[in-house]
Amino acid sequence: MQWQQTKHLMWTEVTITIFGDKDVHHDIDKVFQLFQDMETEFSRFQENSSLSKLNEDRTWMVSERFLEVLGLCKTLYTETGGYFNPLINVRQLGYSADFHSHAFKKEDLDLEINLDFETVEIVGNQVTLQQWQQLDLGWIVKWYAVDQAKNFLKSIWYTDFIIDAGGDIFCSGLTDTKQKIVVGIDSPFVSGNLFATLQLQDKAIATSWTYRRKRTIDQESFHHIINPLTSDNPSEIISISLIAEHCYFADAYATACIAMGLEKTLAFLKKQSIDGLIMCSDILNHQKNEWNEDILDDWVIPTTWETVSANEVKWLQISKAVRYKKVYMTSGMKGYEIQYV
Repeated sequence: MQWQQTKHLMWTEVTITIFGDKDVHHDIDKVFQLFQDMETEFSRFQENSSLSKLNEDRTWMVSERFLEVLGLCKTLYTETGGYFNPLINVRQLGYSADFHSHAFKKEDLDLEINLDFETVEIVGNQVTLQQWQQLDLGWIVKWYAVDQAKNFLKSIWYTDFIIDAGGDIFCSGLTDTKQKIVVGIDSPFVSGNLFATLQLQDKAIATSWTYRRKRTIDQESFHHIINPLTSDNPSEIISISLIAEHCYFADAYATACIAMGLEKTLAFLKKQSIDGLIMCSDILNHQKNEWNEDILDDWVIPTTWETVSANEVKWLQISKAVRYKKVYMTSGMKGYEIQYV
């Protein structure tokens, strides 16, 4: 039997699915409460949250959980060479009030910002920010909440379940029919379509993208990820899906990789031994009537990172609507029974 509930939390849809015979609604409610508690503590849009108080007063006494999240941020900041940075101010991305309004101001792109995360001071439970620093932990807390929810469900003896927080997913065990859980990766090329499916067991998958959450200012388009080292709005990678033991690693790395660009991403993921699928922006576009139907079935994907260089072009047929894109995949993805849709 499958039990499933969805609730809007952390500015996204959180869906909990548990496979089993007993009624689990009470325990699912506890998982939702965990997400709610974290949103209350870490939201930058709620003026009474600990994060908002810290950003407003520059110094604040925080919880042990807050310190744990900051510790994860420090680790990710170091491992990614600063490409993951929670000091990126989401006002730069057009989110001054929330993640849904379009109050995007041109002047927000030129905010005075101090991105030196090493200078954030932690003494005991007291955190102090420097001038021009604003923390935004909402994004990593969503990923962290997925992992905490996983730990909670396992602590009360659940083995087969899915936690999906707006596409940040952890899959545990098997379905009610004793099959591996199938996860879909959205196509950035054909709206509403899947690009591929894969099978996961006791792993997290997260996808970052640049083709959604677009904003336009003075006829210039911006997406929601900024390179913290250059303040650029990178567009080379348009979708990246990574698989890891923990959701916060998968999504943090994916976000950082978009900021890095393709060449650094390939080297970084090889070093970290992370499996993933990367889709890049257009190289060439072709009109449908230029091609015979029978040649649209050909596609090429490199089998290992070693076969790829930054200048190498690999074409993959996306659909008969007809675009060819640059796509890269780790050899380890084959172990997840990846299928192209």
